[in-house]
Amino acid sequence: MDEINIKKLRFNCNLSQEQLGKKLGLTKQQISRIENGKSSLTAKNKSKILELYGNILQCDNNLQNNIQDEFGISLPVNGNFSKSLKNGIEINSDKMPKYYVSRKLIKDIGVNPDTTEFIVCEGDSMFPSIEAGSMLMVDKSKKQIFDGKIYCIRLNNAFMAKRLQFIPPSSIKVISDNTLKYDSFYVNMSEQQQFDFAVIGEVKWVGTITK
Repeated sequence: MDEINIKKLRFNCNLSQEQLGKKLGLTKQQISRIENGKSSLTAKNKSKILELYGNILQCDNNLQNNIQDEFGISLPVNGNFSKSLKNGIEINSDKMPKYYVSRKLIKDIGVNPDTTEFIVCEGDSMFPSIEAGSMLMVDKSKKQIFDGKIYCIRLNNAFMAKRLQFIPPSSIKVISDNTLKYDSFYVNMSEQQQFDFAVIGEVKWVGTITK
């Protein structure tokens, strides 16, 4: 209840700013400042609101949770998410960020929600297909390589998005779309590598925040 939306509460209870203010011992101007984010509710204000409208707030939270559960599903976000916290990401109690995603989108894309997460893309190696700062939906259950598809890989403890091509019997060609700056390279999975390499999962969806 740390962030009580008193404007929404007023509308649900059909109260004016002046009427709610009188119940809380505040002026209309103070209520207006709180609703506009210029002031904060004190602990005493919150306690009074919970005393008067606790049942209404609880019903509202339950309704919101039911809607989210019915139409959406939360997927974890890994990577550098610090610049994206105001773009629909939920921060839960253990500080692990999550995005709420439409269940229909999950079904249409064909990913397993239990093994899927978002990873923030950094760098320009996949430009113009993927821009820096894009959100990649990665299904970690899909590691079988199909030529030309984009995968999230781990290379020396860094996550990267690359196109992969399987070359029998045991080699993988790692391809960047930005061929002007980045060369392809090969990984022979039958040999002991001098670097850390692993296929994390297939990139099933890319979202770009326009600037």
